[in-house]
Amino acid sequence: MYRVLIAEDEMLVRLALKHSINWNEFDMTVIADVTNGQEALDIFRREMPEVLITDIKMPVMDGMELIAKIRELDANTEIAILSCVEDFDVVRKALAFNVHDYILKLEMTTEDMGKILTNIRTRLDRLHKPVLSLSPKDIDMHILKDNLVKDFLFGSRYNEVEFAAKAANLEMRLNPQQVAVILMEIDQFDHLCERFKDKKGQLVRMSLLNILNEVIANYGYGEAYADADSRYILLFGFEDTFGEQKMVETLYKIVEHIRSVLYMYFNNTVTFVMHDAQQGYHSMKEQYRECMKALEAKFFLGYNCNIKAGEQTDHVLPDATKEHILRLVLEWNHANEYEKKMLEKKVRMFIAHNGAVSAGMIKQTIMHWLHLSALSMSHSHVNMPEIVSAYSERVSVAGTLQELVDIFREYLDEMIHYMPKRTMMSKEISEVIRYIDEHYAEELTLHELADAVQVSPNYLSSLFKKETGINFADYLLQHRIEKAKELLLGTFCKTYEVAEQTGFANQSYFSRAFKKITGVGPKEFRRKGMVNWGNVEVPHDETL
Repeated sequence: MYRVLIAEDEMLVRLALKHSINWNEFDMTVIADVTNGQEALDIFRREMPEVLITDIKMPVMDGMELIAKIRELDANTEIAILSCVEDFDVVRKALAFNVHDYILKLEMTTEDMGKILTNIRTRLDRLHKPVLSLSPKDIDMHILKDNLVKDFLFGSRYNEVEFAAKAANLEMRLNPQQVAVILMEIDQFDHLCERFKDKKGQLVRMSLLNILNEVIANYGYGEAYADADSRYILLFGFEDTFGEQKMVETLYKIVEHIRSVLYMYFNNTVTFVMHDAQQGYHSMKEQYRECMKALEAKFFLGYNCNIKAGEQTDHVLPDATKEHILRLVLEWNHANEYEKKMLEKKVRMFIAHNGAVSAGMIKQTIMHWLHLSALSMSHSHVNMPEIVSAYSERVSVAGTLQELVDIFREYLDEMIHYMPKRTMMSKEISEVIRYIDEHYAEELTLHELADAVQVSPNYLSSLFKKETGINFADYLLQHRIEKAKELLLGTFCKTYEVAEQTGFANQSYFSRAFKKITGVGPKEFRRKGMVNWGNVEVPHDETL
């Protein structure tokens, strides 16, 4: 019988652990329960128990120090830590000491403890009891199953017959008669990792996968595997005798069970893409592809939703979203009125489009608007390229349409904060700026502009520098570069065509000037701002 030592300073938790569990069921017995790490260490040195269950925050000696000292004495002791969700940073450090299990004590149930103790006993049995022959059960079964599933879904290593044989050998809960694939994606996974201070996401992924498999195992019908950082593959198999209605009800019950558990433990939402069950293991490949395609709908539907694969239609921009975006621009009262009208015109043109749109198309359009609205600030002392770049990065990773609209609203609000810093422009300079915007593609000179507003060139030069903070030539160059950015992001014009349409004498000068102001060449700028949106074809003369 394996001996258990409990270290927990909260009396109620300690008593609950000691008396609410039938330890004999797991071939275990509690030899002591103490209130601090020092007492636990003293007992451990005398008794050398096989199992330690310890809190992290305790008086005299905390759990982390206790674990470190025990590992100096014995490398094989099974250690499970008691923790609140907020202790994840400490739990991560404990993993370095070969800690396999942790218990969220605020939500701890006897069932949860039973599963953990079963796993601990299994590992202790392998360590302490002789094994006559090596079988799949003696190896990490999940790794074997994971490799098998990935090789079958994404490679050609196994055909269906070979996969079926190996799946049976590994005792996978996956009947081939009715197979259903479900994708689960963690909403805002990066925020979840930040909250738990898990930079690489390893602990979060491990925790999520453990919870998934524990929930699914209770139903006896499926398996869970990690697909990407934020995405998981759930596979289910049912016998033919399992009616369709009962099968659908069971899958939705499992999905909602997983959703509630993950929200309770992680305070995070998840999105599921569900596919109708089909016959044969071979159907899993096509089901997976259709689920991945359907997952794109999350951008329009929002987080925490269930999506049905195979039934999605083309997505259109909702009327409410169109009205919201237009209202944001119309209420942007502090911008230069002329440049505000330019942005409003672009927005109206976009929302007038009633055809299908994609997430990439909308992100590309918002990016275009960021650069367009930045024109009104091009003569300020604010570092607009840096601000636009920061918001562009947020646009690129936005997970939903609503999140994207919120970013655009936040961007316009931030621009307003800079507007009061601008000096009021004279009539002459306002007319010059408008003239530049209408004729920037043409050859412009200071003399020409002075004639247009009926002042001398010297006076105009001095007044322009005084009111905008930069000289006429620099302003014209910046304005042309901003217009070039619009064309690079919003059209498929070739580089030399963009140069021609923005008033540059030749492509070579345009490329040098563009890189000087933006830090990257036009081709690199287009690649970063456009290609990342998805299925976007770059003009064939562009070398990426």
